[in-house]
Amino acid sequence: MSGGEGFGPVGPAAAEGPPFAVAGPASVALDAGRSGSGSFTVSNMTGRPVRARVLVLPGAGADASWFQVVGESERAMPVAGTATVDVAVKVPEKVPAGAFSFVVGAALEEAPDQVVSGPTVAFQVPDPKKRRFPWWIVILAVVLILLVEGGIFVWRLLTSDPETTPSESPSAAPSPTHDVYGEYDFVAFNNLMFDVDEGERGDYYSDEYRIIDLLFVGNMEADGFLSVVGYDSRFLAFVDEGTFEACDAAAGYTQGETLRIPPEETSFLCVRFTDQERMALLTMDPANPASGTHDISAIVWERGAT
Repeated sequence: MSGGEGFGPVGPAAAEGPPFAVAGPASVALDAGRSGSGSFTVSNMTGRPVRARVLVLPGAGADASWFQVVGESERAMPVAGTATVDVAVKVPEKVPAGAFSFVVGAALEEAPDQVVSGPTVAFQVPDPKKRRFPWWIVILAVVLILLVEGGIFVWRLLTSDPETTPSESPSAAPSPTHDVYGEYDFVAFNNLMFDVDEGERGDYYSDEYRIIDLLFVGNMEADGFLSVVGYDSRFLAFVDEGTFEACDAAAGYTQGETLRIPPEETSFLCVRFTDQERMALLTMDPANPASGTHDISAIVWERGAT
């Protein structure tokens, strides 16, 4: 029984030999871009017209996606006919350099699992092509900078008044002068009342004496911190550094409000006395974990003229 379209009987040929002979180069060279190709011949050995299916079988480590049969992969072949098949090879950049191989095969359309393989074709994958640095971007950036600077220079020349002499820059405002009024150390503990500018501990507060500037309160044994309360005309503010300038420039001085002292870090508390030209800085060490007290170094300044 004859098959359709004049391609012979349905089913593989009864000949003893293989239906096809596949020949081609022993190796294929790839360029720096990891691309190459090879030409192969597939010969009809069946003694009848057939349809051949051409395919590429990747070797160890290779991937089928690297190979492409150029043109149709199925070819009509007359009796004793020969077809030329080109195979393109393209290896991705992420693949490491090394030696690989593939085989070109052919099979009858009616028996696709019976593949006749040609000789093994070797190819060497080169190292990935290094991308050239885009120097044109650097050159373009330099040109743009020169154009902008040149434009600014010309604009200044055109807009400047030759009769105008450059004015001297105003001098900075003089910094205030200050003298040290007193320096001392003391320990702050629960319910301590202290005269900061005089450096004396007070045991009471009354309208008659009015000597107490600060009152330290807090349950030190329970939570390990103290609060500070300003009395009379005293203003308090925390600053980031222990300097006269920091205290003098500090904003947000508060009066009569409770300020929490950070228990685990050194802090700087400024005290401003509004009834006299004095200002104090208290450098408070972290709270003692056993007693909850704070070691404090105090310095009191007497403001001079600016």
